[in-house]
Amino acid sequence: MGSGEAVVIAPLMRLAANPLIRPSDISFVKASGTFNPGVTVDRASDRVVLLVRVFEEASRRSCLGLALSSDGQRIDEIWDRPAVARDAPYEQWGVEDARITYLADEKRYAITYTGYSRDGPRVCLITTDDLLSPARYRRHGPRIAGENKNCVILPEKVDGKYVILHRPMPRMVCVRVSKLEEDWPANGEPIVGPRPNTWRSSRVGAGAPPIRTDIGWLLPFHGATTIEEGNVYSMGWCVLDLKKPEKVLYVSDTPALTPEAPYEIEQNAIPQVDMANFKTGVRVVFPEGLVERGDDLIVYYGAADVTIAAARVPKRDLVASLAEAIKRKQGGVPL
Repeated sequence: MGSGEAVVIAPLMRLAANPLIRPSDISFVKASGTFNPGVTVDRASDRVVLLVRVFEEASRRSCLGLALSSDGQRIDEIWDRPAVARDAPYEQWGVEDARITYLADEKRYAITYTGYSRDGPRVCLITTDDLLSPARYRRHGPRIAGENKNCVILPEKVDGKYVILHRPMPRMVCVRVSKLEEDWPANGEPIVGPRPNTWRSSRVGAGAPPIRTDIGWLLPFHGATTIEEGNVYSMGWCVLDLKKPEKVLYVSDTPALTPEAPYEIEQNAIPQVDMANFKTGVRVVFPEGLVERGDDLIVYYGAADVTIAAARVPKRDLVASLAEAIKRKQGGVPL
C-alpha cells in the first residue's frame, strides 16, 4: 500500500434491467445457462453485439448464441439459431466463453474462445470482417499448446506485434506474436497471479479485452477464492503500461464487483457446474465484455453461471480515480 488516505475507485453500478439475458430467452434450444458473453460494438451498425455462452440442457454442452443491443443497457434481439456451433473436433464438447477484440487497423474482429474436447479446454481463435455474418467466421483452431483459458487480444499492436494475455493455471501471462495465425507461446511474462488471503486467493484470469486510456490499458479481470473459501468469483481492475503491457501499474486490492445481487448467487443445483466446487452456492461475477457507450464504460459479465448482467461507471471518473491511486502507489500486489 502506498501513501496517504486510500483512494476510492469510482464504483460500478449494476444496470436496472439486470439480468439482461436469461436461459428462457433462448428459443433454439432448452438452455439452463446463458452467461459469460464476449461483447463489442459492431462497427457497421453501431450496435452492441454479445456472443452468449448457451448451455444446452439436453446435451450438457455449450454453443454461442448472438444478442444485440442498441443502447448497451437493454437487449433488443436474440437470434433464433447459434452463431457458433460445435462444428470442429477440438470443440465437440463445448464452445465457451468468447472474448471479442476489434482490430481497427485491419478492420476485422478477433474472437477468442474455449474449445472443449477430449483434449481438454483449449484457447481457440475465429477472425471475421462481419460479426453479424457467421458464414464469414474463419476458424483458426487451437492457438496454444496444452490446456488453457481466459485469453484476450489487445486492440492495437505494440512495437509491431499483437499482445495476447492468457491463463496457464493459475495466473495471467503476456505474450507477443507477429501473426495471429501462428501458434502462440504457451509460456509468457507473468503479470497477475493469485494472492493468499485475498479475493483472488486461488486463481485469476483476463476478463474483457482491455481498452486504451490515458493511464494505460484498462483490463477487467476475474479472481476466485479457494474451494474451501467458497470458490467465489469477483471482478477487479488492472492497468497495464501502454508501451510495455507486461508492466502492471495497478491492480484492485478489493473487488470492483463481487457477488451480492440475487442473480449473482445460485443456491440450487445447476447442470453447468460441479456443485461440489461451490460449498456456499454458485457465487460468480465473471467479466468478459467492456464497451464504451456515451460517457460510460459498461462491463458485461456472467452472473452465477446462469444469466448475463452488466454494470456501468462514468469513464472519466474511473480513470481519474485509478490515476490518483497509481500516483499514490496504492492498490494490490500483482504477483
